Amino acid sequence: MRITFTQSGGFAGLVKGCRIDTLVLAADERAKVETLVAAAGWTESWERFSEGRDRWQFEITIDRDAVCVHVVCDDSCLPPVARPLVAFLQDHAVVQKPDQKPE
Repeated sequence: MRITFTQSGGFAGLVKGCRIDTLVLAADERAKVETLVAAAGWTESWERFSEGRDRWQFEITIDRDAVCVHVVCDDSCLPPVARPLVAFLQDHAVVQKPDQKPE
């Protein structure tokens, strides 16, 4: 499974991101990621935004077993069951330079 994560917006407007490939993770870390993705329950792509200002915006692509799910939302539209996954991705994200793809 490959996950691409980008976080933008917020008060400072920083763009952070990461790419995670579970094939290169240690077994315990891979199991953790797979559990978080399963708990998020995303089986289809979707996009949703609220009307608030200074919100974080998330773009998450999960590519696994020939199924690709692409989710784009702000922090107020993020389902509670997906928050642990996003927190994990935020912990692994680094600040991106303009026009830089997540590493």
